[in-house]
Amino acid sequence: MAPSPEIKEKTPVPEGGNNQSLMLFMSAVLDLSWRMAIVVLLPIIGGFELDKHLGTSPSFTILGFILAMAGTFVVLKQMLADYGDKSVINSSVSNTKDKK
Repeated sequence: MAPSPEIKEKTPVPEGGNNQSLMLFMSAVLDLSWRMAIVVLLPIIGGFELDKHLGTSPSFTILGFILAMAGTFVVLKQMLADYGDKSVINSSVSNTKDKK
């Protein structure tokens, strides 16, 4: 199914800066994915393994889950600080305006 012409008209695509925007987006997605995988999986799996080894039921797993939630908050805050910078957006918009 092809998208309707109405949707194409409403979606702005910057001329010339499209590859740069796409590369920035892909870089951010890949960076976020591996950071989130490490921050979420390591504390939870580590807590589960500690519980199994020490014979304590859910205590370290719950602690790992709480650490994973805190780590997720920190990672998202860092990502917003890194990629939420308005200068990146303004530079790509000004590049497209200059080419017109």
